[in-house]
Formats: sequence, C-alpha cells, structure tokens
Amino acid sequence: MTEPSRGDDSPPASAQRSKRTLMLVVGICILANFIILALSISRKSSQPSQLPKAGGATDSDFMLEDERAAFAKYAGSPSCETCHGEQFKQWKKSNHALAERLVSSEPDKSAFDPPKVFQHASQSSGASWTNGQGLVTTVGLSGKPEAHAASRVIGNDPLRQFLVAAPRGRFQALEATWDPHSNQWFNVYGNEDRKPGEWGHWTGRGMNWNYMCASCHNTRLRRNYDEASDSYKTTMAEMSVSCESCHGPLKAHNEWQQQFGKSGKKDPTLAKLTRNQVLDNCGYCHARRADLTGDFKPGDAFSDRCDLVTVDRSETYYADGQVRGENYEYGSFLSSKMHHQGVHCLDCHNPHSGKTILPGNFLCLRCHNGSVTNAPAIDPTAHSHHKVFGNQSLATATNLVDLMAYRPKEIQQKGGECVNCHMPQTAYMQRHWRHDHGFTIPDPLLTKEFGIPNACNRCHEDKDTDWALKACQEWYGQKMERPTRRRALVIARAQSGSPQVRGELLELLGKEEIPYWKAALVGLLGPWAGRPDVTSALTNALADTNALVRTMAARTLEGALFAPGVSNALFHRLAVIWSSTSKTMPTNPAARCNWQFGASLAMTWPVPWLISKQRPSGTRTPPQFSRNWQWSIVR
Repeated sequence: MTEPSRGDDSPPASAQRSKRTLMLVVGICILANFIILALSISRKSSQPSQLPKAGGATDSDFMLEDERAAFAKYAGSPSCETCHGEQFKQWKKSNHALAERLVSSEPDKSAFDPPKVFQHASQSSGASWTNGQGLVTTVGLSGKPEAHAASRVIGNDPLRQFLVAAPRGRFQALEATWDPHSNQWFNVYGNEDRKPGEWGHWTGRGMNWNYMCASCHNTRLRRNYDEASDSYKTTMAEMSVSCESCHGPLKAHNEWQQQFGKSGKKDPTLAKLTRNQVLDNCGYCHARRADLTGDFKPGDAFSDRCDLVTVDRSETYYADGQVRGENYEYGSFLSSKMHHQGVHCLDCHNPHSGKTILPGNFLCLRCHNGSVTNAPAIDPTAHSHHKVFGNQSLATATNLVDLMAYRPKEIQQKGGECVNCHMPQTAYMQRHWRHDHGFTIPDPLLTKEFGIPNACNRCHEDKDTDWALKACQEWYGQKMERPTRRRALVIARAQSGSPQVRGELLELLGKEEIPYWKAALVGLLGPWAGRPDVTSALTNALADTNALVRTMAARTLEGALFAPGVSNALFHRLAVIWSSTSKTMPTNPAARCNWQFGASLAMTWPVPWLISKQRPSGTRTPPQFSRNWQWSIVR
C-alpha cells in the first residue's frame, strides 16, 4: 500500500519497518545476554563514602550501599540539639520534623474523640478513639465498611493523612484526612467516589505508602521490595525529614566534635554542599519526577538520580509553565527567570523552619529595591495598580510596619502582594494551597486564546477575561508583548497538536537561555525528530552544558534513531563520558558489562526504554546496574 503524502510540516510516519524489526530482534538478544551476565556477577557492597563531589558521580556512587552500613553512619536528630539548640528548636516544630510520626493521644486524639462521621460522594466514613488508638471506619477491599487502626500520620499542616498497616509489609494512606484548622474530616479526593479494586482507592497501589509516600516523609529510606512475594520490608535511618535528610549522615561529625571540638581544627567529617547541591536536595522531594536509583542522599545531583517531568504535550503543565497537575515546586522553579538569575531556595526560605525569612512583599523587596544587579527596582503600588498594605512608595516600604507585629493573613488588601500575581496558588488534596514557583507573569491573552489561567481572574472571579485583558493593556501596554508570551503561544499550539509550529519551536530553541525551557522545546520537537533540521538541533543539544537538556535530547532522538548520524552521535556522547570518567573501558565486571551493553543499545534500542525507571512495585533490580547508557549521555 502506498504511504499517503504529507505536508512539509506534518510529523513524518514510521519508516524502514523491516530494519526496525531486525534491530528489535538484535536488541532482545543483547538484552538476554546482558541479563544472564548480570545475574552471574556476584554482588559486592560499595565502601562507605562521604558526600559525592560536586564534579560528578562515579560507578561506586550508583551501587546500592549495604543498608546496615549506611544506617550506621546516622546519629539521629536529637544528637544535634546540644550544640545547635536554636536550629533544632525551629526544626522540631516544622512540617519537615512532623512529616511522619506515630499516632499518639497528643495531638491526635481530638481527631477521633468524640466519634465523628462524614459523607463523601456516595460513601460515608467515621473516626473514633477506642482502647487508646484511633480507628477509621471506611469502605475496604471487601466493599463494606471496615474498621482500621491508624498507626502513623504523614503530613502536619494544613492536613494530616493516616496510615494503616496492610499485609506483606505494606502501609496504606487513607483517603479520610484530618484538617487541624477546621477540625474536620474530609476525603482527600473530594467527591471522586473511588471504589475498592481501583488503583487510586486507598487500598490500591496508588495509595501505597512504601512506594508513593515513604521516601519523602523519612530519612534515607529503603523500600526493600521483594518481587517474588510482592512484599516490602521498608526501613529508614530515621522517621520524618530529619536533620540528616539535608546535612547527610553525622555520626562521624558527632564523634569528631566530642574528641576534637575544642581544638580549633577544621572538622574533616563535614562536606559543605554547594548552592546547587542544596537546590537538588530540596528538589528530590519537591519535584514531580521518577526516582531512578532509589537512594538519593544529600550531595547527589538530581539529574543523576531522577527524571524530571517538564512542560510537554500533556496537561501536566500549562504552556506558560504554570502548574496544572500536582507538580510541586522544583520544576517550576527551574523554569523561572528568578532561578536563572541565580536565586536558590535558601535565599527566601529558612532551612530549619521551612518558612520564608521575611513576610509578604518585604521578602521580595530585599532584592527588588534597586540594590541588586539584574533585579529591577519595583514599587509595589505603582507596579500592581493595587493598594498595598504599609506601602506608599518604594523608598518607605520597609519603614512603615513593625515586622514583629506584621500579620499578612489578616491583611485585606491582597491585590498588591507580589506572590498573588506572580506565585498564584492552587489547591491540592482539597485543602492544601500551594504557591506556583514559576514566577510567571499574568497574561489574560493566554486565557482568552488557550484557557491558560491568569492571576487577575483568579482573584476577580466576578469579572471576565476581556475585563482583565483591557486592564493589562491599559496599565502595561507594549510591555505585555514579551518573549514569554510568544513562547507560551507557540507551546500552546504545539500542545493542541498544530503541525505548523516546527519552525517556531526551532527558532525559540535557538534563542532560549533558560535550560528548563530549552529542554521543554527539545521535547516538543519530537514529532519532527526525523527531519534533518530538527535532527541537527537535537544532536547539537546532546552536547548542551545542562543535564536536563541532554536528557531530553537523548529521549527525543528515539524518533530519529535511524536517521543519518544519530546513532553515532549518541555513541560518541557515551564514549566521551566514559573516557572522561575512567580513561579506559571500566575494569569492574559490572561497569564493563554496562559499558558494553549501553554501547550496543545506543545503536539499536529506543531511548525511553533505556531510561532507568523504578519497578511498578517500587524497586530496581539488581541495584549495582543502576547506571544506564542514557545516564551517561546526561552527565
């Protein structure tokens, strides 16, 4: 049958079917040989190591360290209090410290006593305190109401979910959730009416704590999933997000301080993290991503351990970068001009309390007061065209309010608060309002043309889009015709399936400065990966200085794997990394196997398959083969 003709900008159809079939057979053979070889290599635990160096990781960094040896390096948060009392005090009351804990009469009994019943969709659930423990009665696997003992709590403010023990080492997160502010029970999925047997029901794998929740609510967690028995033996160095979740294991530090603390010598056990390492450490739990290795720790590079979800053709993000799904903060922050200009988490947040270091506009005006390079001076009143509490002009902005008595939540004049325009809030889990960290610019034109929300109408719900658009045009005029608007319009057309955006995407890619957006544009070019101009742009992106861009380029080139020069470019990137790491082919059997296997697959196998993903049940096997060829391309 003759293949139908296509327009110049239409994505090319699959070609060379016989060649692909041959390559598939070859790839399967290689895979089989690799598995046999992998299983024949004896497992050896790696030696304990300090925090990874900022320059990159080695083979041993990707071997899963023996659990007992790893946990033995941890001292526990209480050991920090003696010397770091003020920091410990701030942390102890934080959402990090209370990320996970055992159920106790204080403060949990009030959620169960007196008994409570609440309705959600077609179901009803109840809570009661019986024989010293909290019980939640809700529809279980039997399809009938069942009483389950709440054994743990995850989360603190603004909501608390309870965990119940299940067979084979599992803990399941209940949909029934407690709001400590309103003293109400509610269903975290609202009126979705999830039923037993569904993946997302509280009894299903979608609400399994071991796989879905545990690693970010605890310190140095090991899921320890056994495929044969479909069971878990999950362990952790310490329950909750402890001091050592961010600082790394500190037992050696404590011992050195006890022996030499007053000697005046520099403590050799502490490895100071760079700003980027701190950002990546925050990002591991504050990102929508896939966990590639199952053992992220302070000092690790996010790109070595995780696969970040970015703006793409799905509905995960809006075209301008605003969050749509539950995307957390890291990805949005990487997309922001703020981060591109050098802003990091700790420039705004106290690492121990988790709170911002100044309230309201006072935080933003630390930099946007004319004293910081690349941070334009902003007069909140003139800029926002709204009343701003305590602010009549930029010069007097920080002199009108006693910060100790400042209560932002009690202020009625919200329109002039920087975050309400540039960090709009979205409610997740029904009652958890989270700020978008993309620092986007409200643009009603994007709303009018593509339904992308704007901050104006988020507040002024009684007004229509045309009203907001007219106000923006009157206030800002030509300033609204900024590069971010054009980028969003082009991406929105790509998301809607327009076949005419190839040229515009390439043009944007050539001009884009922010790595996150370069990666997003590279991914959006996927339907045209086999066209020479796009293939050339993608192969060039393999050598980008940013790991996220290289990752996306490697993935997107799957669509052009048989195009001239592509397999050689991928193989060259692999060879460059290995030669810069070990100078020669690795001598370690496992690493040598990976090198040969990766080199072969780089020529024959679709890229996404090669990305190390966690198993659906929550682990990777065998752990010593966690390095894969795409990771090499990424580095």
